Amino acid sequence: MNRTISASALIASLVFAVGAAQAGTAAGNDRMFNGKSVHGEAVTATQGARVVKVDAGKAINVNCGDVVTFQSAGKSFTWKFSSASHRALDVRDIAPQGFTDKKLMVYVSRADSEGA
Repeated sequence: MNRTISASALIASLVFAVGAAQAGTAAGNDRMFNGKSVHGEAVTATQGARVVKVDAGKAINVNCGDVVTFQSAGKSFTWKFSSASHRALDVRDIAPQGFTDKKLMVYVSRADSEGA
C-alpha cells in the first residue's frame, strides 16, 4: 500500500511540475530552467552578421542559427537565434534593458539543417 501511495504522489508531483513549466512559458516567462532564453543567446558581434536597424521596420524573418546585430539610437546588441519552438517574438523580449521602446517582430523559421 505504501508503494501505491508513493507512486501516486510521484506521478502527481510530475504532472504538477510539467504543468507549472508550461504555464510559466505561456505567461511570457521565456527562460528555461537553467535561466537561458528559449530564443537563443546574446553573442559577441561577428563580421558578416546581419545588421538590422530596429527603427527602420516592423518585422524581420530569420532562420534558426542566424546571428543578427540589432541597432537603435546608437546602441546595438547581437543575438544568435536558436529557438526550439520557432515562434515569433518582439525584439524587446531579448534586448538589453533600455535598448528600445519600438516594437519589431522577429519571425524565426527552421534552418535547412533542422529538416521539416
